Amino acid sequence: MAIHAKESLTPPLSKRREFGKKAGGKEKFQSFNPYNRGMEPTLDTYKLSCELFGHSLDVRAVAVGASTPEGGQIILSGSRDKSTKLWKPIGNEYIESLTLQDHKNFISYIYFHTAEQWICTASNDATICIYKQDGFLPLLTLKGHESTVCALSEGLHPRSLISGSWDKTARVWTIGETGEATTITLKGHEAAVWAVATLKTEQKYVTGGADKCIYYWNDKGEKLRLLKGHTDCVRGLIGLEANTLLSCGNDAVLHFWNEDGECVRKLTGHTNYIYAMARNQALGDQVVVSCGEDSTLRMWNVITGDQLGESILHPAISVWSVACLQNGDIVTGCSDGVVRVFSKEPARQASEAVQKAFDLAVATRKSQLFEEIGGVKKTDLPGPEALLSNGTREGQTKMVRHLDGSVKCYNWELGKWNLVGDVTGASGGTQASSGKNLYEGKEYDFVFNVDISDTAPPIKLPYNRGEDPWLAAQAFIHKNDLPQAYLEQVANFIVKNSESGPMVVSQAPTGYQDPFTGGSRYVPGSSNTSVRTTGNADPFTGSSSYSTSSSHAPSSVDVNFVRAGDKHFPVSSYRTFDTCDAAKVLEKMKEFNSKLTPSDGKVGDELLLAVIKLTEQSPVLELTALEALVILLKWPAGQLFPVIDILRLAVRNEAIFSVLCNSHDFLSIVLPQLGGAAANQLMIVRCLANSLTHKTGRQAVESQLPKIIELISGIRAGSANLQIAMATFYLNLTISQTQGVAKSEICYMVTTGVVELLKWAKDLEACYRSMQAIGNLTTTPCGQETIAQVISVDYVMDKLRELTNTPQGENFSKVNSVGQALLAAF
Repeated sequence: MAIHAKESLTPPLSKRREFGKKAGGKEKFQSFNPYNRGMEPTLDTYKLSCELFGHSLDVRAVAVGASTPEGGQIILSGSRDKSTKLWKPIGNEYIESLTLQDHKNFISYIYFHTAEQWICTASNDATICIYKQDGFLPLLTLKGHESTVCALSEGLHPRSLISGSWDKTARVWTIGETGEATTITLKGHEAAVWAVATLKTEQKYVTGGADKCIYYWNDKGEKLRLLKGHTDCVRGLIGLEANTLLSCGNDAVLHFWNEDGECVRKLTGHTNYIYAMARNQALGDQVVVSCGEDSTLRMWNVITGDQLGESILHPAISVWSVACLQNGDIVTGCSDGVVRVFSKEPARQASEAVQKAFDLAVATRKSQLFEEIGGVKKTDLPGPEALLSNGTREGQTKMVRHLDGSVKCYNWELGKWNLVGDVTGASGGTQASSGKNLYEGKEYDFVFNVDISDTAPPIKLPYNRGEDPWLAAQAFIHKNDLPQAYLEQVANFIVKNSESGPMVVSQAPTGYQDPFTGGSRYVPGSSNTSVRTTGNADPFTGSSSYSTSSSHAPSSVDVNFVRAGDKHFPVSSYRTFDTCDAAKVLEKMKEFNSKLTPSDGKVGDELLLAVIKLTEQSPVLELTALEALVILLKWPAGQLFPVIDILRLAVRNEAIFSVLCNSHDFLSIVLPQLGGAAANQLMIVRCLANSLTHKTGRQAVESQLPKIIELISGIRAGSANLQIAMATFYLNLTISQTQGVAKSEICYMVTTGVVELLKWAKDLEACYRSMQAIGNLTTTPCGQETIAQVISVDYVMDKLRELTNTPQGENFSKVNSVGQALLAAF
């Protein structure tokens, strides 16, 4: 969390008028009157008017719709629950009048097109739906963006819109009377376009993105100007009078830009990301409100740079969106799924009972910002949303902070989180009694020495009988700035050595059987950490197809901490799939060959014997063997996987790969199989991963990379072996980007593929290699774009945090370590 001090760019009152003049002396902002301090509006006069309940998940977007015959205005809200709701004013309350559910993923933005009376909704499904007021079905669904549409605004011309997307483009849509849509694509940003605005007077568009840049464009889509000043993603833009601009972003600062593109004022006060802004013109042209990740709503005079009154704290972590009604009321949408309306008019403010309940919730939230339990800030613990993610293994435990301020412990068992009980505060250990150990002026039943390194002195771990071992472990981790990953191990260490209760242990391995051989394989996280494994079983032999030393190194201490020298990226050595039992592969091919007819591609045993030689570590380049391999690659799909398995070993040799690629175009033969049987998918992805270990292979794969990644990204389920193969392919692709001149288009495609894999992959080794791949890309010149791509996908960010903060056990503690390094890079 970044906390920004008040900037020095705001001048004394006597000099402020200079920012409101042109070079020739003509004043701007003639409608603004920032000097009449006695009449300045303030957020201090605002109180809760009402709370609108109806969404089941975060309210990501709010907007103000059409006026009603009674004189009020419709409120529009969009949520992560994929719905858009219309709220109709009835007196001082609002009722849900309509729910729109035409998107396939969460709603990211809502815009009301006043001129056309259109309700426009943007979504994570990459589409824009346009509705008429009170319409049940969209008039039109705009398709063209390749990723989430996250910003909308009115266009410069009638029946037009501008949209911003995570695909790094903005689009101007012009919609004909008969419903046909034409587009102009604005290309120039190097990362997601989070914000768009229209400057009607200047006839220009403005876009802001995760690349920290703001661009001006004409109505032909030609770039006119670049503004730089934000130190993080630009999240919001508002065009103001006199051709000025206001922007906000993840750097927690609002920037005021003059007509010449100079940042002449910075408005500071937010302590975390600013997600949205809105003008409150009922209070004056100079009044703007903002909201963000610090749980607050704030009001500003953009000319003086002053914050108008104290902020309004919300009983939710994220205030995602804000809008203002014509009567001056302010609407917010929050991560707790509630839409709230605030008013300065006493007649529209909530009853005493409702206001009291809101104040109590806010007080609870405020106390949570500073409250500690057992020396740990409650705000450092995950909220109830952490229970929406599946556990990574049976027996996993998690401490969760609830909205009422309590901290509860949960256990993952039989596919769901079960409440274990409340986590209570420590006893303090300050009563004098015999046999106590003194530590930092207090007496404890135990003061353990924990060795974290052979060269560093032991760390003291104090503990009293009756104290919660989990709280003591959490306090120890925070105090000594140690990885969160080791909470479970520290707690078990305390339990074991203080005889406080039973240790939490992982369950025995599950009875998985390989679909090809019936043999078992190791499932990460499902076995006791004392059991040594050799990785994932090969589908022919049951033996390991790879191994990593960090997975199997025994721990020399009870608590396995990661030493400071450990490094998980950048990775410079290509990962390959080398293990093969040639005899069993030959046996499988003979079995399949015997079932084929000559028309199906049946061959003589001499050809099979020639082909099997290609599995050798240093095979001889024999054209006969390669021609035979190409013949076998035309076998029916059901008998193809042992042939592709030979291919994945043969392509490690650059000369063999060159002949197969240039003379036989083998990629065009095998790539279509990525949409087929799981066994073929596994072997092809392994083959592609091995092909990247030499220059010829990299050039061939990169030449078809858009098609390859599209096919691989289309795989949305599969075995642990397949998940690991996919992650390894992506990891090897990133290695080539770190060792040469990184290509932005390749980095973008690879990041897209990794993000898609992380959406469904559960195998810890696959997740580890995926995280390494992202880490590799963060070290390239395209690193900021990669980071922006990843952080724009909330589910993946939640999963990365979950993997990082969940103790994975001895064999996969590397997942916790790489996660910490990756999140630090973000």
